[in-house]
Amino acid sequence: MEAAHNRSTMSTWEPVVIQTDSSEIEDIKEAHASPIGLDAQPEQLHADFQVQADHLSEVQMNHQQVLVAAGMIPESHLAEVAPERQLTWMVEQLHGTVNPDGLMIPLHGAKEEDIEISTLQGEAHRKLRLVVKEAEHDDLLRVVPLPAEAGEIKAHFINGRLHLRW
Repeated sequence: MEAAHNRSTMSTWEPVVIQTDSSEIEDIKEAHASPIGLDAQPEQLHADFQVQADHLSEVQMNHQQVLVAAGMIPESHLAEVAPERQLTWMVEQLHGTVNPDGLMIPLHGAKEEDIEISTLQGEAHRKLRLVVKEAEHDDLLRVVPLPAEAGEIKAHFINGRLHLRW
């Protein structure tokens, strides 16, 4: 209650600078190229498996049906159990991809000045806020929790794609 009256103690959204330099993104792509043999890291092998595992979407759909049949809204239940899933849902909703150290969202048609990214340190975890402004329409606004291991957020907007790394 005290924080509501004293603005200096309240957390505020910290803006993230969006860069348009592609050199760092190219370095990241090379670093995340799938290694062969014993050079592969377990995290990369797990991410590659999830991309190739078609059966997992069927399992997720069946799980959702069970929750709906039980009278539960799947997203709200899973959001309470695993809040980091919200980030994955947001990225999938926007047809993007999640990587172990960031994400990519296609925003073709958007301009860099139409995109706002900010972070907020909450009580339980850090949050990311993405705002995409569009003339004559409501803004696209998404607020999602960041993974616990997320460090400093770096944003790049290159060729109509927003790349976030942490």
